[in-house]
Amino acid sequence: MIPFFLSLWLLHLASLLSASPTLQQDDTQEVEQLLARRQTSYLPITGIQEFGVQPRLEIRQLQQNADQWNLFLLGLSRFQNTNQSQMNSYYQIAGIHGRPYIPWNGVGPAPHQDSPGFCQHVSNVFVCWHRPYLALFEQTLFRHIVQVVDTFPAGRQRQRYAEAALSWRLPYWDWAMTVADEEYAFPSSLQAENVTVTMPNGTNVIPNPLYAYRFHPVSVSDFYYSPFALWNQTKRYPTSWAINATSQDALLSPILANNQVSFQNRLYNLFTFYDNFTEFGNEAWMQPGISNADSLESLHDVIHSIVGSNGHMTYLDYSAFDPSFWLHHAMVDRCFALWQAIYPDSYVEPMAAVEQTYNVAVGTVQTENTPLEPFTSTSNGTFWSAASARSTNTFGYTYPELEGQLNVSAVKAAINKLYGSNVGSAGLSRRGTDKRTSIPAVAQHTSGEAVNDEHRQYIANILSQKFALNGSYAIYLFMGDFDPNPATWPTSSNLVGTHAVFAALALVDASSNPQSKTLGKKSIPVTGSVPLTAMLLLKERAGALANMAPVTVERYLQQNLQWRVAMFDGTEVPVENVADLTVTVVSAEVQPAASSDEFPRWSNFTALPHITRGQKGGCL
Repeated sequence: MIPFFLSLWLLHLASLLSASPTLQQDDTQEVEQLLARRQTSYLPITGIQEFGVQPRLEIRQLQQNADQWNLFLLGLSRFQNTNQSQMNSYYQIAGIHGRPYIPWNGVGPAPHQDSPGFCQHVSNVFVCWHRPYLALFEQTLFRHIVQVVDTFPAGRQRQRYAEAALSWRLPYWDWAMTVADEEYAFPSSLQAENVTVTMPNGTNVIPNPLYAYRFHPVSVSDFYYSPFALWNQTKRYPTSWAINATSQDALLSPILANNQVSFQNRLYNLFTFYDNFTEFGNEAWMQPGISNADSLESLHDVIHSIVGSNGHMTYLDYSAFDPSFWLHHAMVDRCFALWQAIYPDSYVEPMAAVEQTYNVAVGTVQTENTPLEPFTSTSNGTFWSAASARSTNTFGYTYPELEGQLNVSAVKAAINKLYGSNVGSAGLSRRGTDKRTSIPAVAQHTSGEAVNDEHRQYIANILSQKFALNGSYAIYLFMGDFDPNPATWPTSSNLVGTHAVFAALALVDASSNPQSKTLGKKSIPVTGSVPLTAMLLLKERAGALANMAPVTVERYLQQNLQWRVAMFDGTEVPVENVADLTVTVVSAEVQPAASSDEFPRWSNFTALPHITRGQKGGCL
């Protein structure tokens, strides 16, 4: 057997060859075939196996542990500074997701595949594929953290840091939780350009590795489209697409805060309604007449798009280079793990791929045993599959709600407490009063929307094409008047919620550019939902809506529910220009939970086509 570090060296040489910018396309394919024949050892992706199974913590909670936080920042900084040509560098691991479209870990493109990256989206293995991907990032970062510990002189301080490293795991960012008034909806730890850390020589200020990844250098041939091929670091909410654009992280918190109730209601609905893994996990439109058209992937798309706001996170090809990508996807994985604990009997069902990846052609039937390339579990080339990656414990981590002996009632209670307390769901989870609105659950029983202890929920289901426009786009739903200036829509007081479609760029005609020939030309219907009940209750409280009786609500929605479409640079797109865009309102009866450790029960979904009929993008 080839020694592990020698195998890494050989893989490093392979990555240098396959990433060489001087090779022509035909030469690159020849090298890929040569490497495939010669590859004898692969990078084992195991997660952190030392020191037992440890919980991944919410980023604000991890920050409270000063030693672990210091190691996290120093380790991530060291990781990001690794030579970009190395296979296990931050650059190349981030590049697995999208660009630069090169082989990794001995896995090259499928026949006649030129793009895009390896990532699985609109797929039955969407959440499964990202699990070993996160484990790869986590184990590589951990090795850098261990190296950081070794830089401190022997003695009490090094021992303290060594002990802190034992239980460190990658943090997640909970974008759906209700944060304290003094906290930012977008964590402040991600917004500072520089950060103070403790190093062996004392306290120092370094560039914050959570703020941006700084390319060294950025590669035009790898990133292709301007300005991404020219920006020397990742951007969030850039001031423009000019070369000298700057990030505007401080503007993200108001947008995220304005969508927080929507995020929370969507996530709560996903946990309490969806008991089928395929429907829960991915955004592909399954069938006409779907009752509740949301998915974890669709909700994930919104976070991607808003955090980037026309920067790296907004576009599939570039998103993984932004450090927030890993915190966001750790949250997605956590939601996946919580759902698994509640519904253990449902998992991956066979489904044909509808979106091309670097190594999977459209139409390929994927099952729970399909290799999750390019992630290998052993050095002999055994690939992870959805079946083998089913448990987080396999990778050496868990989440706080899942620690110890699994108790489904306790998991449900935790979800009710975290996500079932706002104005849209408090009456369903028996969780009491929402701090933001001060509307107690009992008030909903006297408002006219509860009949025989069943609460009526209203949802807007949204259908559109994944690649309807050039890149990611947003559909904003309003209840009442709003400013016609698209720049104001994300923070409008009448915004019910934002639906976003997370896509790649394809700026040039496919006939003249092989790299874009598979992007922007496919018809892939995707769906998402925006819950309406919370805003309806607020309108009732304000006196704009007389009561929550169905006939009153339906008339109000018919007169006041509106939607608009925009790109994430603030450019409005005529609704009629979005292929197959259809907004449909449905209602459902929901039996509230009998106790705080149980879920409500959904039933009797009813389509209300008359509410949106006659509007552009409404029901026909």
